[in-house]
Amino acid sequence: MSNLKGRDLKGIADFSTEEIEFTLEVSKLLKQELKMGRTHRLLEGRTLAGIFETPSTRTSISFETAMTQLGGHMIYLNEHRMWVGLAAEEDWHDTIMTVDRYVDAIAHRAITRPSLEKAAELASIPVINASCPVEHPCQAFADVMTMQEKKGSLAKAKVAFCWGYRTANPPAGLTNSLMLMAGKLGFEMVVACPEGFDPDLGIKAEADRAAAASGGSVKIVRSYEEAVKDADFINVYSWVSPAVFAKGLETHFKGDPEFEETKKKLKKDWCVSKRTLSMAPKDCRVMHCLPVSRNNEVTDEVLNSPQSIIFDEAENRLHTEKAILALLMGGYR
Repeated sequence: MSNLKGRDLKGIADFSTEEIEFTLEVSKLLKQELKMGRTHRLLEGRTLAGIFETPSTRTSISFETAMTQLGGHMIYLNEHRMWVGLAAEEDWHDTIMTVDRYVDAIAHRAITRPSLEKAAELASIPVINASCPVEHPCQAFADVMTMQEKKGSLAKAKVAFCWGYRTANPPAGLTNSLMLMAGKLGFEMVVACPEGFDPDLGIKAEADRAAAASGGSVKIVRSYEEAVKDADFINVYSWVSPAVFAKGLETHFKGDPEFEETKKKLKKDWCVSKRTLSMAPKDCRVMHCLPVSRNNEVTDEVLNSPQSIIFDEAENRLHTEKAILALLMGGYR
């Protein structure tokens, strides 16, 4: 196991399979210690800059809480607090170079992949991708941890990753990151989505190469029925291409009118319902990274059922991020 101290986490490819597995082990250990009332102030006196270019509930709260429980502190930075935000008075280079002198790591929720890459290039401290249009590695770690808690080993497990309709246009980051996780960890991932909503095929090819060694697989299909057959997990999410997502700054993440009219035609057929669950095994678990558009992406009946583990999944954002922070910032050895 190589030393993760000082490393970046821009995407799943930044970690080897062994490093992913070790991070998950640390996540479980820290969760167990917390449940037992044991403190783990591994980052005493350290500061994390949380740069959030897009709205955030779980990511911002979990990172702030993670730093507090680890003995450190997070500074929340959005467009209202930085000169590169609404004021647009400072160059991104100068912002990152300044922040780099003050804090010990950066968690960056970026509106574009290039801004994340530039931050990582400029900073001498670890930069963690807290979601960008291309990847959402922190959520992928939480999803994998949650599935392991319910099933144990994920070798040969099947995950149906189902696109659901919603009016907003989130990026495909989680889809892409989980494809890479499937390739590295050896589980089967079947992505069900309409034509025109395929995840990044370059990333799928990368996942396929990893899967050749791990025994995993990634497949894209056009129906829920094919995806959920024999599935251990149904993971629901709505996503669009990075190009459509980028237009959200001007339209409050609604996209352009022509695209929305095309998308609305999918609403009837792309909502995970009790009928969808009836096509899967009875012990299949339902996941969603949240926020969810209830009764659009997935029905209340499914989300509120005993098969739903969406809040276990949300909780595990805290534990996996604590592990990532402690490892990259050198608090855990």
